[in-house]
Amino acid sequence: MSNIIEMLAEDPACTVLRKANLHEFLADNPKALLFFTGNVAERREGLDVAVVVRELLGSYGGELRLGLVDRRDESTLMSEFGVVVTPAVVYVRDGQAAEVVARMRDWPVFAQACDRLLASPDAGQAKANGENA
Repeated sequence: MSNIIEMLAEDPACTVLRKANLHEFLADNPKALLFFTGNVAERREGLDVAVVVRELLGSYGGELRLGLVDRRDESTLMSEFGVVVTPAVVYVRDGQAAEVVARMRDWPVFAQACDRLLASPDAGQAKANGENA
């Protein structure tokens, strides 16, 4: 593991996930991020995304939990969450992938996906019905 990914793994908001503890993590964290780093030795872009993920954890002040997917289980878990290419951040709501951001993108792409994840699911419905959310 690289230093940035090791630092991310030590963050109190982060849990390193294996297939065996994934579903328990998701049950305990109905809104979470899963980070599939990919092989950072071959694709250094994963380090850039790790920096963004660390910033997301800081910016959203404890509202997010991160599951750092262990490389040994990445390929097994990728299809379960719709990940085709790494690095990827999966925004999970109630155990299901709500959104996937693959590869390095501009900050607003990651932040807006967090905003959508953390928004109340019925806020959009209330606005559509003309109610105050």
